Amino acid sequence: MRTAVARCTLLASLATAAAFTPALAYVGASDRFIAVRAAAPPPMRASARAPIWRTALTATRFYNFNARRPARLATTARLLYDQKYLYVEFHCVQAGVPITASQHVNHAGVGNDDHVSFEIDTAGNGSRTYVFRANPIGIHDEASSENARYAPSWISLARKTRGGGYDVLMVIPLSAIRSQASTNQKWRLNFERFIAARNADDTWAYAPAMQSTTSVPFWPWLTDISLAATATRPKPQLDAYVLGSVGSQRNLFQNGIGRFQSMSPRWIGVDLSYPLTNTMAFVGTLAPDFSNVEEDQTTIQLQEFQKAYQEYRPFFAEGAQYIDTVPQIGVFGGNSLFYTPSIGIFNSGMKIEGTAGRSDIGVLNVSGAGFNDGAAGYTYSTPSGALALSAEGVLAEHAGLRDLTTGYGLSRINRHSGETTALEIARESNSATGSAHDFNLEEGIRNEHFTALGFYRDTSPGYAPVDGYTATNDARGLGADVGYSGTGSSNSAIRSYTANVDLDRYLAYDGSVREADINGFFDIELKNLISIRGFTGPSELQVAPGKIEWFNRRNIEVGYQVGTPNPESVSYSWGPFAGFYV
Repeated sequence: MRTAVARCTLLASLATAAAFTPALAYVGASDRFIAVRAAAPPPMRASARAPIWRTALTATRFYNFNARRPARLATTARLLYDQKYLYVEFHCVQAGVPITASQHVNHAGVGNDDHVSFEIDTAGNGSRTYVFRANPIGIHDEASSENARYAPSWISLARKTRGGGYDVLMVIPLSAIRSQASTNQKWRLNFERFIAARNADDTWAYAPAMQSTTSVPFWPWLTDISLAATATRPKPQLDAYVLGSVGSQRNLFQNGIGRFQSMSPRWIGVDLSYPLTNTMAFVGTLAPDFSNVEEDQTTIQLQEFQKAYQEYRPFFAEGAQYIDTVPQIGVFGGNSLFYTPSIGIFNSGMKIEGTAGRSDIGVLNVSGAGFNDGAAGYTYSTPSGALALSAEGVLAEHAGLRDLTTGYGLSRINRHSGETTALEIARESNSATGSAHDFNLEEGIRNEHFTALGFYRDTSPGYAPVDGYTATNDARGLGADVGYSGTGSSNSAIRSYTANVDLDRYLAYDGSVREADINGFFDIELKNLISIRGFTGPSELQVAPGKIEWFNRRNIEVGYQVGTPNPESVSYSWGPFAGFYV
């Protein structure tokens, strides 16, 4: 009986492996592949020579996303799973091309090294995406759409092969990911490889309308994943700290946007995470200590608008996309209803975040000296992830001030043509300034070569949510983004080129010009890895009634091996910039 079952399993696996050799040099969103369960764990070494790998799902024929052509270096990826782990094996041919592996510390980033990536989305719509990467000496990093500080414990092994190239084995615990509580699941997946010396990003999943290799709606399906209902359910976690401090400035603490606040030092605190379901959890924190959280380095950044900071604080970083759900739309960036770096040092916080079926849900409350703020977000996505409807609300209650902002959004994409639509509608009610609104619409097309997008904005005077980010208010008008990307012919010295023109013209409600921009961008990369890029164009912004500032900066940059571990470049900028000359 066992022999018959084994033969059936082997035949099914061979049929599946054959399906991994499509007529095209890549796979797409409509392709489906049956997951293969391992009869026993594969040997703990980076090699596909063990007989068990012959039964694995096998991916070949990768596509060079940068050059938009079939990959020149062969890559083979294999996948198995059991009730505790995902097993991923890569075989990378790299004869004649030097291997780059400079990173020697896990979780610190391998993006500039040669590396391979295994990518899955357990929701199928982009709301629970996990990326696991490893370089040719087995050093790894990872990322999750749910948490900017995602760093689980997992294993990666590597070895260099004869003739140039390397093998990588990944062993990923199912407990490191979250998926629905179902005994039969389907996920989206992709395999990827980066060759640093050539700045080549090879992907298994590809479509002409794909704007990034991480665009989940374009990945194929991995089906028939048979797991115990609790296999991917996280464990409850409770962390506490005791901290002592001395010094004359021990009462100064840095907030989310780099400013220092005076407050009583904290000497004890607690963080709690408790799973309510496989995909939803309660998260709480009391007297959080962020003294060891990395901050953005202070840089000179010439731009018209206030700097938007990356949120690093764990309480806000985890599950952020479940709360800030409404699309941010604009030629040069959009407004955000919930911008957590604007929330200073807080005393306590609690939230529920995660997914339920096709719905993403987030509810949050934080309180501190003089404020008590809450936010909630909801998104419904179709099974393909091509359409998403969202709602969001933020209530900021500060001393003598109450600010309520509600918003609704829509985003959709045609995966075949690249035609896309995005909509954002928001209304703010502020006890001090009254009511205001924000409306943004985007319509157009993005595909392999063309970008042609039109925008309309109507942001009323006074619109500035207390816990949000608003680049420009009192502005209404049209904008556009038009561009073309191409690759050189086989006989050309040009590897790739891009040209874009971004323009907008917004009038204030009194009829004066609030903001106007016409910027042209170009980027040319030669096959010898010399690149030339730059931008030019006038920009004007009304910074006060009747006062216009010009931001008419030009820039040109010449680089060599940009995008590789050893980039070199020289750039020059000039032109008027907010009353000065650069």
